[in-house]
Amino acid sequence: MQKPSARTLRFAFAALAGPALAVGISAPAANAAEVTPVAKYLDHSVSDTEHEVGAAIDDLGLEAAE
Repeated sequence: MQKPSARTLRFAFAALAGPALAVGISAPAANAAEVTPVAKYLDHSVSDTEHEVGAAIDDLGLEAAE
């Protein structure tokens, strides 16, 4: 598996940071019904990213430090 390029990493960060920033700015004025779908989306996105990073680390034969 190839290492992701810096451009891909910046795009992934922007894809996660943009909605997170929007929620952070609007959260004081938003109610739970408005925030919940965004929070679920972010949770899935972060979870998927963690799994992909974990798979890449496994493919490289590295182990997690404890």
